[in-house]
Amino acid sequence: MFHRLLTFLIALAPMAATARLADVQKTWETSSGARSWRNLVIQLVDAGYPFSAIPYMKDYLVQNRAPIDEELDRAFEKMVVATGIRPFETLPDATLGQSRSSIVRYILAKKYFRKGQYAEALGEVSRVNANHPVAPFATHLRATIHGLQGKHDLAAGDYRDCVDFSRSRYNAESNPVKQRQLLINRDSCVAGLARTAFNKGDYARADYLYLDVPKSSYVWPEILFEEAWTSYYLKNYNRTLGKLVSYKAPVFDFVFNPEIDVLRAMSYLRLCLYQDASSIAEDFYAKWLEPSKQMRDFLNSHRRDYDYFFRLVTTFEQERVAKDFLMQSMLLSVAQDPAWQEMKQAYIDAIKEFNTIKSSSNSRFALTLLRNIKEVVASFQTLLGSYARTQLHDKYGQLARTFQDMSFIKLEILARKKQSLYESKSLGGKRGDVKYLQRNDKQYFWDFNGEFWADELGDYVFALGSEC
Repeated sequence: MFHRLLTFLIALAPMAATARLADVQKTWETSSGARSWRNLVIQLVDAGYPFSAIPYMKDYLVQNRAPIDEELDRAFEKMVVATGIRPFETLPDATLGQSRSSIVRYILAKKYFRKGQYAEALGEVSRVNANHPVAPFATHLRATIHGLQGKHDLAAGDYRDCVDFSRSRYNAESNPVKQRQLLINRDSCVAGLARTAFNKGDYARADYLYLDVPKSSYVWPEILFEEAWTSYYLKNYNRTLGKLVSYKAPVFDFVFNPEIDVLRAMSYLRLCLYQDASSIAEDFYAKWLEPSKQMRDFLNSHRRDYDYFFRLVTTFEQERVAKDFLMQSMLLSVAQDPAWQEMKQAYIDAIKEFNTIKSSSNSRFALTLLRNIKEVVASFQTLLGSYARTQLHDKYGQLARTFQDMSFIKLEILARKKQSLYESKSLGGKRGDVKYLQRNDKQYFWDFNGEFWADELGDYVFALGSEC
């Protein structure tokens, strides 16, 4: 059943689309077997009905063992731009494994990756044609796997190839959806180069490479936190604190990351500013402890009710109201997640396609397509609900781990304060001086006057002297 919040998505079918659908109907009326499914997929996609083609494409992949020909591969690639690859991840591994299509190889590789079967995922990625439109994303996946395996040099090479492939494909692309996907992929791989340097312990190079991720990028908000960690390992605690203060800007209200407070407290601790570190820990407990208990009970009460979680997030997107600030922060984070937005857009587009067909014909063929799309819409609702549930559980788990980290920090603060008293060290002094600033040739200096400006976000730096 379609979600009540999306009942406004009623589209009238233009005459041209109706005519093209009538042409597809002729193929359907004489269809039987895998060959006819191939023709239906091509014609439906070309006519602008990619969601109606999903069941036929699945049937074709199940029944057909021959390589996918160039025309069908083109239609399949055009289809997944609109639908995403998730509708096909439900197919058995054996079914996907018998195909030689680069797209199918990539779909199977993603499945293996999510299951932690990295060797199998690499095997499928290696079979993706380097000239295929899916190649930039397959290269990104390969780089990620090599990074997880600790093969940093291989990962770095793959990330560089990913950046080059994404740029090249972007320049040749006119579809805005594909362009957005390629930009995200490119920027993720630029960040991957910095992460690789960080994982190798080359923090100075990582610090430099992170600055190549443009602030306009979809991935930049999360990169800012990684930059802060890089500065921390470089013992530039003032820059760590400056990076983290950007998250107080209203534009970052969708970022849910309680570890920001942990890193802030750790930085003050490294500067022996114990009162600042202690205040952060105390404020953290006062702010998050009770809401976290309520969140635990909430998640336990709804378990795997995917329909509930789907309605929870989509209702929030409409009303922007949650029961408390913790739920508000988590739901904002889910709603702004690129993966959620991509799946939700596919869900909305599927409903639009349903309404287009419904308004254009009441033939037996049209009714068959409507049944197909209903199944697709229902599967997207389940996917979205499952994704929302997983995200909320992950964020709660992150918050729970942060409490453990804060507990250790509070104990460390007490021990440091005690040691300072024994050594008769002063716990106070001058709060800041420009002489404590450090910068490289990509960073410039200007005063902070209390406002958050878009071009300054991520570039703030504190000027605190160490009291150690």
